[in-house]
Amino acid sequence: MVHFNVGFQNFNSFADITLSLAKTLDKMGIPISVEPSEIASHLTRYSTAEENHLLAKWMNTAPSDLFQLKWSHYWKPFFLKELSGHLKLEFFAINYEFARNDDEYDYWIYDAVNNSSHIIAVSEYSKNVLIQAGCPAKKVSVIPLGFNPLISQLYSDRPKKNQKDVKSILHMTNSFDLYRFGTDLAIQAFYQEFQDDANVELIVKDGGKNPDAITEHIINMERQFGKLKPKIEIKPKFFTKTELADLYLSADAFLAPFRGEGFAIKILDAFAAGLPVAMTVYGGPTEYANSANCYPIAHDLIPVGECYDTQYLKIRNSPHWAEPNVQSVREQLRKIVEDPMRFQVAQKARETADLFNWEATGKKLLRLMRELF
Repeated sequence: MVHFNVGFQNFNSFADITLSLAKTLDKMGIPISVEPSEIASHLTRYSTAEENHLLAKWMNTAPSDLFQLKWSHYWKPFFLKELSGHLKLEFFAINYEFARNDDEYDYWIYDAVNNSSHIIAVSEYSKNVLIQAGCPAKKVSVIPLGFNPLISQLYSDRPKKNQKDVKSILHMTNSFDLYRFGTDLAIQAFYQEFQDDANVELIVKDGGKNPDAITEHIINMERQFGKLKPKIEIKPKFFTKTELADLYLSADAFLAPFRGEGFAIKILDAFAAGLPVAMTVYGGPTEYANSANCYPIAHDLIPVGECYDTQYLKIRNSPHWAEPNVQSVREQLRKIVEDPMRFQVAQKARETADLFNWEATGKKLLRLMRELF
């Protein structure tokens, strides 16, 4: 039996990933339990009846004392959770790396390096950050995550994109952490490159419920570049998994000029949808992205700027991440619109995404638990 010491009172990426993985293990015949908690209204409202039934069943199942998992994170509701199983496992993802290691680390990294749990990094990048911080290599394993399976299920029913012009470019963000997702760069580059082209639209999907922050960036661009306005649409509403799959499949391309990502399922989803993707090839997404299956945006390594992490954590040892080059963002945007080979590149991305499904994640987790037990 596998116990997830993860609450569902907040429907965030941790809850979403936990649900996907727990469902996968359940289908594989593995008994599951999860921490009893209130369930976020968004989750109960938009989840399937099967998912709500499973959560209720898992919360009423006594936790296993063999295998227990939680998320390693600096947020106190996650950080303070305790594991008591024979084998304790913690999922770990980080959006930045450290340029030094001569200062004391913050409490989160210190704990991840020194606690008694085996760490499951979601990418080689995240694993290497921990090892460089002093974590023994034998204490860390890599198990990548999976994409939204509904994308594959709906993909075959859609008309093939290889005969279509690129008219809509999708950018996924969170308005509470716009800088990390590079939304400022996405809007600036799109504004400069397509301000006189009404045939191409940028669709900004916001998962943070603060769309005014995105609108402010657009207004700033208008002040700088005058009355010519490219087509930009903001989608601030909550989307179900089915609606998200439909959004990906209705788009023609994807833009991700992020500064830091530990894995980025949202980009893997774009790969699975067969979209040509212009992105920063840095950090966790290098687990699946390379120069052959996407349009790499040039970047430099710079000190981490204002983001959610720096607001809530005093990070030491000079944290660094990527700074995408705006001119390169513009050039790669233009390529995904005009490059006649864009759909061959997108097909390579789709073939890559097929290797990163939740069943593969579940099998790797079970294999690791057997090896460590």
